[in-house]
Amino acid sequence: MYRETADWVLREFVKYLFRPKGFEVKVAGLCVPVLVALLGGNWLVKATARGEYSFEIGSTNIIPEWAQWSLVAIFGAIFVLCFVVGWRRFTRENELRNRKKVIVVEGRGLREDDGSPLTAAVPSEIVGHRIGVALDLRQKRDGVIVDPDALLPEVDTARRIVLQYAGQNDRQDVTVVYGGLTPVPMTFLTGVVFDDEGSIVVMDWDRTRESWRSLDSHDDGQRFGIDGLDAVKNSADVVLAISVSYQVRDENIATTFGFPVVRMSLPDLNSSHWSQAKQSALAQQLLDTAKLLEAKGVTTIHLLLACQNSVAFNLGRRYDKRNLPGVVVYQYEANGAKKFPWGVRMPVASVAAPSIVRT
Repeated sequence: MYRETADWVLREFVKYLFRPKGFEVKVAGLCVPVLVALLGGNWLVKATARGEYSFEIGSTNIIPEWAQWSLVAIFGAIFVLCFVVGWRRFTRENELRNRKKVIVVEGRGLREDDGSPLTAAVPSEIVGHRIGVALDLRQKRDGVIVDPDALLPEVDTARRIVLQYAGQNDRQDVTVVYGGLTPVPMTFLTGVVFDDEGSIVVMDWDRTRESWRSLDSHDDGQRFGIDGLDAVKNSADVVLAISVSYQVRDENIATTFGFPVVRMSLPDLNSSHWSQAKQSALAQQLLDTAKLLEAKGVTTIHLLLACQNSVAFNLGRRYDKRNLPGVVVYQYEANGAKKFPWGVRMPVASVAAPSIVRT
């Protein structure tokens, strides 16, 4: 406890030292050497030997006295003005931080250790008091879901906590940040139920850097290629396999499903997905594809996702709750005879509450 507190104090102190400074700090910094030169440039310390060493301080009169004191008055006034402006900026920022709230939702499910907290990784540009909300979906076995039914209430509980915190402030003063390492069906479900919470800042865990990261990279322009729509004719159920980070393989699909398969795949699975603009465009493609399937008479989409957490969350947020077919998002288990043993039926298309579907 004490170590965590000390780490937090040190971290905040470093942030304070290297915080972005206003123009007044730079101007005041320029005034200091000028004032030192004006006040000290006209004085000289002399050492004179008269039997014994003695020291004399005298004026060199390099700058006329009338000019010297006029310049001192001008630069002194500028320095004081900068100090006043800086103080007022500091107090305004403090008031803003005290009023604004940043609700940080961190999903935990694929690792037993807590790792680096998401709350500490939220960028300093997002101003406000941090409030952490844990969405803990771990079940005592690292990366293994023993009882998926027990996880559904946890997602709803996290949403209710966020609503409670957000209801205590004006909506414009609340920012919600989400990041997590949770099973794909639960991540998609979290995106669906949090869709109504307005603008959400999404972060993700960078396995290479071993740290949380914002979706701040450029859009590389890669989009899904879509195959299999023409094969969907009179089937009410369709498998939609979305390959973002890994390929959803045909042999794995065949272990569980016998429905027509529609594929949405990126041309380069190793491309960067750290762009919010790119993820938004991919989510729009999912929405458009689901509309086409609905027009073909599909009533249930069996969704298989191979993607990073932030992509699954953003796809869930974009899925229309009222006008699209029902959707079940499945969990992939590499060691099972059936590679997709269970999924979560999402609360969309007149489904009031999520439920577990076992294959």
